[in-house]
Amino acid sequence: MFKFGNFDTKLEDEVNEENEAECLMPCLEIELNSRSSYSNENQCTFAIDNLEIQYFNPSTVLQDSSVNDSTIIEAEKNHSDLLEGVYEGGLKIWECTYDVANYLCTRCRNLITDKQVLDLGCGSGILGIIAYKLGASVVHFQDYNEGVIKHLTMPNVAINGDEILNKSKFWSGDWNNFTSINNIKYDIILTSETIYNPKNYKKLLKVFKNFLKPDGIVILGGKSYYFGVGGSMAQFQDIIKEDNKLAYENVWSAEEGRQSYTISAFQFYLSILPIIIFHYFRN
Repeated sequence: MFKFGNFDTKLEDEVNEENEAECLMPCLEIELNSRSSYSNENQCTFAIDNLEIQYFNPSTVLQDSSVNDSTIIEAEKNHSDLLEGVYEGGLKIWECTYDVANYLCTRCRNLITDKQVLDLGCGSGILGIIAYKLGASVVHFQDYNEGVIKHLTMPNVAINGDEILNKSKFWSGDWNNFTSINNIKYDIILTSETIYNPKNYKKLLKVFKNFLKPDGIVILGGKSYYFGVGGSMAQFQDIIKEDNKLAYENVWSAEEGRQSYTISAFQFYLSILPIIIFHYFRN
């Protein structure tokens, strides 16, 4: 059983500005590696509404003796989903990933056709792979840990087709200097469960503003509150309001037990299509 570990639970307004600006992991573009040595018995299937993708069970990486990544090994040793600044949870498929995946497949399939997409905090890469299956022209993948990209994201993209792998780009590292190694603008940014740590909110907002096209859309899935970590959807939306550059709309929500989940859409206020985005999300 994994747990949250080593997190300061201060709210966003208590976070030191200097810590927010700190870049914890250098950003790198990762060269293509179509690693395919994992056994087929470790493959999983996500299928919904006539769409199907394959991906490896994340535990496959931990069981592979050839994986020699210190950040992954340290997280496994500590039985932790999160080690701040060391390992940021890429080997766990958090619940909202499936929620966003279902949302894309059932509510806005046509939205992604021929679009350039960034799967931000991609982990397993499920959302980016689905975007390809829904007709995206280009999908790029970013996650905090290089080992997650090499040993999980790339193999998952590869088993869904070499043509998809060859069109993809991959980056790892902290968001704070992501813009220094990538100057591409995207039509759509997909991101799930990236609001758990308030220290990262301004970095995340910076990525949205730097990489989103003027008429682009961010689709973000997250929990109402991250117990033991301190982040919440409401806190992040407060940051959006304070910055006053992006508009947002909560387009889907659900409750399960004590936890509630929300998918929000963000878009520039001055977009040439400031309202029409919501047409796609409502019946």
